[in-house]
Amino acid sequence: MYLIGPPLPSFNYLIGFLRNLANNDKDADLWKDVYLWFLQRKEWQDKLRHVAAGLRYTNDERPLAKEKVNKLYGSTYNSSVSRLERYASCPFSYYVQYGLRAKERKVLKLEAPDIGSFLHLVISRFSEGLKRNNLSWKHVDEAWCQEEINEIIEEILESIPGLPFRRSKRYIYLKERLKKVVTRSIWLIAEHVKKSGFEPVAYEMAFGEADGLPAITLELPTGEKIALKGRIDRIDILKTQKGTYVRVIDYKSGAKEFKLSDVYNGIELQLITYLSAIWEKGLKSGDGTYMPAGILYFKLDDPVLRIDGRKPPENIEDKLKKAMRMKGLVLADKEIITEMDRDIKGDSLIIPAGITKDGSLSSRSSAATVEQFERLRNHVKETLVKLSAEMFTGNISISPYKRKKYISCTYCPYSSVCKFEGETNGYRLIGDMKDEEVWSLLGKKEAKKEGMEIG
Repeated sequence: MYLIGPPLPSFNYLIGFLRNLANNDKDADLWKDVYLWFLQRKEWQDKLRHVAAGLRYTNDERPLAKEKVNKLYGSTYNSSVSRLERYASCPFSYYVQYGLRAKERKVLKLEAPDIGSFLHLVISRFSEGLKRNNLSWKHVDEAWCQEEINEIIEEILESIPGLPFRRSKRYIYLKERLKKVVTRSIWLIAEHVKKSGFEPVAYEMAFGEADGLPAITLELPTGEKIALKGRIDRIDILKTQKGTYVRVIDYKSGAKEFKLSDVYNGIELQLITYLSAIWEKGLKSGDGTYMPAGILYFKLDDPVLRIDGRKPPENIEDKLKKAMRMKGLVLADKEIITEMDRDIKGDSLIIPAGITKDGSLSSRSSAATVEQFERLRNHVKETLVKLSAEMFTGNISISPYKRKKYISCTYCPYSSVCKFEGETNGYRLIGDMKDEEVWSLLGKKEAKKEGMEIG
């Protein structure tokens, strides 16, 4: 009762109770009379209707009509795995970016995403320089690496118009920081290759382009076809009597954790798809049997280490290597693992695996058998088809996902378009499963499928 007084403050309080009224809450009975009082007065009727209309606002996007979907995507649609990952993270974000092709206003500055592309370009040119000079990763020395990297970075920066690297102290610092990160990363790549039986055979390998591998084609139940294009940062192979083992490596400038549950939930599909394509078709037609060896992320970094002065001095170089150890999934085969790290003792400083004293695979290893890789491959292919089919139904719902504290809206530039609100829209909650749970689910799925085929 004490909140009810002059019209304006009473109306403002009423707004706060409207949702309670809509839900028929008992403690809102008094405000029904207040609502009727304002509704009976012409000067307040329009304001009240506008406010009440907000209660019915859902911020939902209806599916696109079939003819609009056809105009946007056609019957044969060129896409990429990373685009379908974006669709899995939020259909509306995908629609705005790749359907409407909305673009942000370009601002001349160097930020995190640009730095990621910059680092990829430097490594690509460095790899080309190795070929041009008839050098292999196993025979480069640190001095040559540093000189080559300095030259490449200066050349790239000089070609970018307008960037004030020479005038701004901030950009001069950033340039030197980039040189340190790339030099540290490239030298560590060389160290990895020297200690490995795997040999890098392709860099920036394209799928679906004239000079690369064929596009990955998906046929949908409704007749449409999706041609997936993409580019692999690096492909390594190991030739054995059993066949050729292949691993796919992706360079990342930011922190990138590999989570098997993300693969299962359809938000991390790229590397396993590329590995599957090479596994099935090889790198050249008729060039033998290919087997999966692993999918790995290599972080481009020059990490800052914490050293405890109260403890005995540690091997700084080993600590650096451990901080930059690749993450991902490797084949659960001791012979293949020891070919990835020929100096392995206990936990590897190169790959996410370890060998125990009795010679068995460590329980901390992120590893899978060929059969498990096969199940993962089949599941990912089904996920890609499912996402593509959903896209062709016209689904453009505002539906970002949330996993623990992370939400897919964090780096999305289209929040001003979708007007997402947690209470109105709601997140799709994605669980963070343990690897054992994922393998169990995939095993049950495979068993059910086999049972249906036999039946």
